[in-house]
Order: sequence, then structure tokens, then C-alpha cells
Amino acid sequence: MNSNWTPTAQRLINKRQWILGYYSEDYEGDFRALETLRQQGSHLDVYADFAYQLQPDGRFIGQINKQVLQGAIEQGTAPLILFHNFNGKIFDPLPLRSVLSSTASQRNCIRHMINLLPQTIAGVHVDFEGVEASYRIPFLSFLESLKATLHDRGLLLTIAIPAKRLEWEAPGYDFAGIGRLCDSITLMTYDEHYSGGSPGPISSLPWMTQALDYAIRYIPNENLLLGIPAYGYDWSNDEPTSLVPMRDIPELVSQTNARVLWSDQAVEPYFYYWRGRARHTVWYENELSAKIRLGFVKSYRLRGIAIWRLGYETTRFWQEITLKLKR
Repeated sequence: MNSNWTPTAQRLINKRQWILGYYSEDYEGDFRALETLRQQGSHLDVYADFAYQLQPDGRFIGQINKQVLQGAIEQGTAPLILFHNFNGKIFDPLPLRSVLSSTASQRNCIRHMINLLPQTIAGVHVDFEGVEASYRIPFLSFLESLKATLHDRGLLLTIAIPAKRLEWEAPGYDFAGIGRLCDSITLMTYDEHYSGGSPGPISSLPWMTQALDYAIRYIPNENLLLGIPAYGYDWSNDEPTSLVPMRDIPELVSQTNARVLWSDQAVEPYFYYWRGRARHTVWYENELSAKIRLGFVKSYRLRGIAIWRLGYETTRFWQEITLKLKR
């Protein structure tokens, strides 16, 4: 192990169990995640600021939320700076292709990453989604160089990877290689059914279990964080699918007089409602379904959980986390 970790990184490494929250804003003046960090900060070990978007030339656009960073440092929550390829609509494979295409462009990109890092952080969080099969090996060499550069500075390399149950799902991600290189790994066990597809569970229990079983074959379980969604989707055939934060579900249910149903197979709640002539289907995570999923941390001896995203959840969700994980 590294003996020259920064104090922030060392404090995080010393924690047996991590509760990580993703910090992101959906629109200008979206303070929900900031409120959660202030109110629940004592329960959060680490947060990842969804800060920088990758460009084809290996540079990044975006910014760190300085106010959040300052507050987190004061309350002892370790900050990670997140680098992603989300362009506002999709995770864009194009900048990944150009950056991963040569060793020189990889090095150039890493140099830009390092220049953007503030002093007080614990490390970097890589959320490059949609890595294509042909870039499987270049992606590993990119992570290897990034790891060396970060470890030299006493910083952690952490990553988010897709949930997969078979090798050919998300073939751009070599789980064994990633497991060897990264200090902590979020398994994104959510969006089993996503906004662009047909309605269904956000993270049914059988699907989550299969994804976990696959992951722990290749990745040390003490480095794995289980992705916990704090939201649902509202699908209908006449308008785009919308994301509904867990905290907004009760209001939607009462507004639409819906009757909440429970899927024993998925271990997740859902309901239907009508708006005019359009039938809406909503699947979502609630405190009960989340509580059941938190049990996996113990049974699989995982490092902890990663919540997408801060500001979507309810107070009762945090109570369940405290009861289940923070005893």
C-alpha cells in the first residue's frame, strides 16, 4: 500500500465502511444536494462532485462546487472530483474514442485532470460510461497511468462501472483489470430499466444479485460500493420519460390518486395513473426497497454504498441507512 497518502485520503482509507453520495445539479439553482450534504453530512463518508465533462481534445469543461467542497472539508466528509463524459443528454462515446486512441492523448488528458484538482481532496472518481469493446485495453492502460500519477500524489483512484451479469454485456469494461487498478469501485446497480427504454424496475433484486455475483468474481469485495438509486422513472407513451426523485413520489401518488403496488419478484414498488388519455407507469425505489438492498453490504462484505444522487432521498431513507449501516 501507499505510505504517502494525503491526510484526507488516509482518513477515508481507514474507514471500514463507506457511504458515498454523488453530488450533482439538475438545473441552475438546484440546491437539493447541497441541503442533503449539510443535513446528513455526519452520515456521509465521501462524496463525488460530478464536476468535469471530457472534451475530444482531452480537456474538460465544468467546475467544482467550491462551497460544497469547503463545507465537506469542515464536516469531515472526504471529497472526490468526478470526471465524466455526460454531455447533458447522453454519455457520449466520441470524446472517449479520441482520448483513448493513443498513449499521447491519454497522457495529455491525465495532465489536464491533475491540473484541475484542488489541494484538499481524497482522490478522483472516473465516470466514463459507454466505453466500447474495442477500447477495453486502452481504457485499462489509461486507468493504469492515471493510478500511477494519482498515487504519486497520495490520491485515490475510484471509478463507477456498469452493472453487468455476463462478459458480453458492457464488453469495454474488463472487471478484473479495473478491480486490480482502482482503489474503490461503484457498481452502478440502477437503471435496469432506463428513461430511454420500456417501463420496469429501476433495480430489481434478481438483477442486482446477478450483477453483484458477477462483479465479486473479478473485483475484491472490500473495494466494491453497491449503487443505490434514490429515484424512479415515470414512463408514458405520449411524453418523454421523466425522472422522479424518491422525495417527490408521495406527492405524485396523492395528486394522481394512484394506488401503490408492490412487486414481490422485483422487490420494488410501482404504480399506474392516468393523465388525460395517457397511461403512466412509475417504478421507483422507496425506503423499504432501499433498506432490503442495504442488507447486501453485510452479506457480500462490501465496502459500502454509493447513492445516486444526493438531494433525491427522504429523511427516512437516511434513518434506514443509519440503522442498517452506521450502528
